[in-house]
Amino acid sequence: MSVRAKVFTIILVLFASLGVADFFVQRFVVYPSFLELEHQQAGQNLQRIFHAIDRENYHLERICRDWATWDDTYDFMNTRSETYKTSNLYDEALDSISVNVMIYCAQDGTIVWSNARDTIQKSAISLDLLTQRRIAPDHPLLKIPGAEEGQKGITGVVNTELGPLLFATRQILRSDGSGPGNGFLVIGRILNQDMVKTLGEQTRIAFEIVYPYAKEQTLCGKKEVTYASIDNLDYFTLDEGEFVKVCGAYLDPTGSPVFGIHYLFPRDITQKGISSIRYAMVLVVSSGLLVLVLLNVLLQAVVLRPLQRLTRHAARLQQDGDYSLRIDLRRNDEVGILAKSFDNMVQTIRERTEDLKRANEQLKQLSLLDGLTGVANRRMFDNCLKQEWRRAMRDQTPIGIILADVDFFKDYNDKHGHLQGDQCLIAVAAVMQRMMQRPADLVTRFGGEEFAVILADTDAEGVTHVAEAMRQAVLDLHLEHGASQVGPFVTVSFGVASMTPRLEDGDDGMAKLLQKADNAMYQAKRSGRNRVVASSDDQPAMPSE
Repeated sequence: MSVRAKVFTIILVLFASLGVADFFVQRFVVYPSFLELEHQQAGQNLQRIFHAIDRENYHLERICRDWATWDDTYDFMNTRSETYKTSNLYDEALDSISVNVMIYCAQDGTIVWSNARDTIQKSAISLDLLTQRRIAPDHPLLKIPGAEEGQKGITGVVNTELGPLLFATRQILRSDGSGPGNGFLVIGRILNQDMVKTLGEQTRIAFEIVYPYAKEQTLCGKKEVTYASIDNLDYFTLDEGEFVKVCGAYLDPTGSPVFGIHYLFPRDITQKGISSIRYAMVLVVSSGLLVLVLLNVLLQAVVLRPLQRLTRHAARLQQDGDYSLRIDLRRNDEVGILAKSFDNMVQTIRERTEDLKRANEQLKQLSLLDGLTGVANRRMFDNCLKQEWRRAMRDQTPIGIILADVDFFKDYNDKHGHLQGDQCLIAVAAVMQRMMQRPADLVTRFGGEEFAVILADTDAEGVTHVAEAMRQAVLDLHLEHGASQVGPFVTVSFGVASMTPRLEDGDDGMAKLLQKADNAMYQAKRSGRNRVVASSDDQPAMPSE
């Protein structure tokens, strides 16, 4: 038998073996991996639904905290002020914040005031929970775990006759967070069909809730279900032709199921897997036949094919710039040595590129911070202001700005020296940074001895409150100022402004907001310094001194 015939026979056997092996690998390895990926994706979608519900609870907690930690609310629990009711507790107030239930309770659970609304129909609704006029202290709405260790609130979900009620409860405290607690504020949203539709639009998943909770229904209505788990979330799947039915239970704070959720997940992944298996089989067979037909005239490919592969690899690297690609040509001849050297060179380029990227990222991070004080610089202020402004414009929420200027700072430098002046700015920046309570709040060095603060979702009263706290905190540092005309210590003048962006103003409204804060700061300095002045329309539009 000639060498050509031997090579032909060997390649024929190899291709046949490859086809059989490929079939078993595709059928018993690749296809099950598609099924696993499909069920994992189905669980991740269920997680998205649960996270969307949790986000609603988070928003409720923010609203509840703002209302409960307020001097007016604290006083209302003592005085039952009608003015507070008419100013804050009218129906439209609940509709505007999309709250179905609001309850003011005394410490013993007695309901001081309550209201239940259908925010879609703009009408009152009835809840058995409110007819008793008292909520038991051990009721899930009032049972705050860790209250002895200082826990001030809780979020969760409870059953009602109208459906699951997402709720947030907070102790009623003064605006500065001091107590003792003067009762509880409970707000909630009913997880009805309108809310389910809204959450479905947010997650882009059409799901349904099963309420009241029934185990048989939650487990997809049949016993032939598959148990699965992802990130401590237990759920069940049931194959139904072109869809996978995904079911899970939403738990209350005690870990007990409150209601079920199910949705249909399209089986696109497995369908693509089957198509890929068929394509791979056709490709293997076609390639084998093609090689067998052309073997007699393409023996030279033993040399040319590796060189062509190396050339294509180099061209792909040049075109895509993906230095993670490797040709990995395992040969002991000159072509193999060339391919190995080429891979080593690409690996070196990749390592140098990654080092350069890390260095650029570090440089970018440093470019957003003020080198002296360590807080954000003007560049980061501009970026953050544009981002928060557009978010406020989209959500129609207020955004607040604080501009602060260290009083008589030039005289301070002249009196105490520039090195001491730098330490003064560092101390002022640090104390202002400590006053920030939310991740979105930002303190920046605006320039020289000026600082700027961005407070998202904060009205004029809230911005003024934060600025006043900053002013007092700087004063409490007792930094000696031998050249101040205000007092013996370093002081700061604050100008504050807050506004809700109008869609028609676009980004141009940011300049108006800054101008208002700057005018207010100028007024603070003209009025004697060491004070907080809120923006008003009649302030002079002049630069600060």
